[in-house]
This record gives sequence, C-alpha cells and structure tokens, in this order.
Amino acid sequence: MFLASSFRTCRKACVLGLATMFAVGAFALPDKGSSHAKANRKDPAFVSGYNEGYRQGGNDSEALANYNDQGGPAYQQAIDGYTAQYGDKEVYQERFRLGYIAGYKAGWDFNSGLYNRLGAGSW
Repeated sequence: MFLASSFRTCRKACVLGLATMFAVGAFALPDKGSSHAKANRKDPAFVSGYNEGYRQGGNDSEALANYNDQGGPAYQQAIDGYTAQYGDKEVYQERFRLGYIAGYKAGWDFNSGLYNRLGAGSW
C-alpha cells in the first residue's frame, strides 16, 4: 500500500516537472527567422507585405501560375508603404517579406479552394 502511494506521488511530481520543462522550453526557443524579433501582425511592414502577398497569391492561383511566394518586384524590393518614420529600411524589408510570404500562401490557398467558407482548412 505504501509503495503504491509513493508511486502515485512520484508520478505526479514527474508529470508536473515534465510539463514545466516543456512550458519553459517553449518560451526559450530561438527565433528561427532572423536576428530581429519576429514581425508582429500589427507591424506596418508585415501588414503591407501580407496584403500585397495575398493579392499576388490569389492572382497567381486564379491564373493557374506556378506557386512563387518569393518572386516578383513587390517581394524583391519590399518597400511598399515604407516611410522614414518606420526606421531602418532593411528591417522593414525583412518584415515586409515575412508578411508577403504569409499573405501569398493565404491568398493562394483561398483561391485554390483549400479553405472553406469559415477560413479553416478543408482537409
């Protein structure tokens, strides 16, 4: 009886310890995309890139063109919407491109029927 009780206590402690370890580890993951903080979806550069990418991805999908989320002048230049008040142009361009890629995929998927009317994956 004592052994079973000790086992349950140990098991609870181990589960709690593992859960804590994973939770702390998730917040400590390094940024995969760049040396800068990940772009916020409210960031003007990301939003501008997303909108342009969404438009282009939808157009490409509708035209049955090849998927090309890093092509075209808007992605290459990545300065649409930029003003000096946004600071470093290279940081703006990096965040614009992150938004463009995300928007391109969303526009492509939406126009190719990969999303249902609620926006969730149809798979």
